[in-house]
Amino acid sequence: MRRIAHLSDVHILDARAGTRRARYRFTTKLVSIGQRAVDPHARSRKLARALRAAKEQGADHVVISGDLTEVGADAEFEQFAEVLHDARLPADSVTLVPGNHDAYTNGDGWARAMRGPLAAFAASSAAAPGKVVERGDVVFLPIDTTRFQTIAWSGGVFTKETAAAVERRMTDPAFRDKAMVLVVHHPPFHPVKAMKWIDGLRGGANVLDLLARHPRLQLLHGHLHRIFNHILATSSAVGAAVGLRPKTDASDAPTRLFGAPATCDGPDGEDAAPAPKLRFYDVADGALHALCG
Repeated sequence: MRRIAHLSDVHILDARAGTRRARYRFTTKLVSIGQRAVDPHARSRKLARALRAAKEQGADHVVISGDLTEVGADAEFEQFAEVLHDARLPADSVTLVPGNHDAYTNGDGWARAMRGPLAAFAASSAAAPGKVVERGDVVFLPIDTTRFQTIAWSGGVFTKETAAAVERRMTDPAFRDKAMVLVVHHPPFHPVKAMKWIDGLRGGANVLDLLARHPRLQLLHGHLHRIFNHILATSSAVGAAVGLRPKTDASDAPTRLFGAPATCDGPDGEDAAPAPKLRFYDVADGALHALCG
């Protein structure tokens, strides 16, 4: 594998709801307020445009790190699947994980989507913790960090059991020489501390512990709607807390966490500028290297 495309926060809407479902229209406007226009056709076009860009740039694998839909309704997953199928990407070259928006309607929407409209991509997408998607010299570990909750909350969870499952994969000799990439929606940090309990990742310390003990492990995330590059910040003291800090040009430490912008915030239309919202990484020396940012 040479190149990875990273999309996130697509927030697909049901284009067929029209005026028939007042409750759906009210809910989607509520969760979108102040952030993005409630235009189902525009959001589908933005996703299609980003997928085309991934193909044009020679991406060998496409990762979409959550919030595929606006509220996790079945019809939204169907619309998302329609756009993804139209892109004509090999099914095993696409890895999907859910975000908090994908779990707002019910607790099993993701599982139903994996059995239904997204079944073609189920083998390479999030399921039980510890699942691996091996693609040449890269191994993806897609994790579902969602929990069924009211739209007033947007956090996620990464349990000790999930961490143990990832740990077993990290110590598997079969993957010793491969780049290991954890794919989650919620990152183990939040840029606004006051929002941590509502919008953050419960169990983020479990993720940081994995990163601290496994230098080969890197992480792709979404949720925050903008590009992030973080390195691991540790102390030499035994038992010291592990933290993160933004990557700067002056730092020689490798980037360990990569956050993607929101695809739904990108431009609309075939000739729209600037470029669609996604990131690219090349794989070299057992690690991901971001292109242009």
